[in-house]
Amino acid sequence: MHLLDGLFTQASLARHSSGVGQRRQQQRLALTQRLLDPLPPELVASGRDGKGFWQGLRWATLGLGLAWLLRP
Repeated sequence: MHLLDGLFTQASLARHSSGVGQRRQQQRLALTQRLLDPLPPELVASGRDGKGFWQGLRWATLGLGLAWLLRP
């Protein structure tokens, strides 16, 4: 995921460049889009498992907050 952050940063910098730098940034962005379309299986969200994890985390956080507020 850290590598993707660098690629997205490069994409945002392409707007501020000019000349050769802008052309190279656009080429890098096009390469990134070709690499990520379609997404590799490791980056595809699994429907039910991911949803259950975040829902469990949300409820656990709520329970922890409630326990902290009601502590003696």
